[in-house]
Amino acid sequence: MAVPLFLGAFFQVMSTIGVIPCVMPGRGLRDPARRLDLRSGAATLRRVKIAEARNEDLAAAMPGFRRTFDRLFDRGRSAVLSGSHYRDSPPVEGGRWGLSVVLRPDQDTAAGLAALTGQALAVAGQEHWPTGHPDSVHFTVRAIEVHRVGLTASDPLSRRCGEALERAAKTCGPISLRLGGLTLTPSGVMLCAYPIDSAAGEFAARLGEELGADAWFEQDFDRTIWYATLVHFTGPIADPAGVVDWVAARRDLPAGTIMVNTVALVRFRYDGRQPVCQTFAMVRFEAGAVGASRVGQPVV
Repeated sequence: MAVPLFLGAFFQVMSTIGVIPCVMPGRGLRDPARRLDLRSGAATLRRVKIAEARNEDLAAAMPGFRRTFDRLFDRGRSAVLSGSHYRDSPPVEGGRWGLSVVLRPDQDTAAGLAALTGQALAVAGQEHWPTGHPDSVHFTVRAIEVHRVGLTASDPLSRRCGEALERAAKTCGPISLRLGGLTLTPSGVMLCAYPIDSAAGEFAARLGEELGADAWFEQDFDRTIWYATLVHFTGPIADPAGVVDWVAARRDLPAGTIMVNTVALVRFRYDGRQPVCQTFAMVRFEAGAVGASRVGQPVV
């Protein structure tokens, strides 16, 4: 499929952080004989066998996730030391930071990641974006479209995506991620995350199905890793070698395991310091109460 010109920058950045097209085990297998069909009413035994197969695939894929983070570090180190790293800029019409479905960490985890972000900025320089801040930090499940200035929760696309999000979450349980170390990319400092089981991949695949035609933006590629970017570079780095050494010393930093019970549809708004999440809808996974919550309303 031809890529529209206005998506060029988006795909350029996405390719730097390892989300180029590929089949990711446990993340919506393409073999229909092994794909979980939640609408089919198949026997419980078949669903269990498929889930077991997904978990086996996930276990086999774990070393690959680590290798991807390692490759990113190598590329990030080269870019940072040479000064050729990507420099982000505030969202503009038709650019990056569009409507997205994301996972948000709990309050305590977010506070810890904010502290880690502050340490990174102390080395890289305070002018870079602290996207590990509690108002910004997130793990992207899927981007829906490019940035649209003035997009609201009442927009037809926002409403359709909120409804699709609710349908997908009703069929899936909470998502657990092990937060294991940092890596460096050509565009920033990244927190590495590893799915504990197949729940993350199953939800991502289910969301794509429920979005239907609205899934077009990421239709032709899968996100191969789970991560949260704590720092986005926006200009020259104060101490390039220091940043490389700081991240290298934290490649295996244990940051705990989180269980995410809700998933959100957000737009990104630049607040003068960094893009922050503006929640349009929030939905609980099957294990909690189910229902979409618009801005200003409690999550039931």
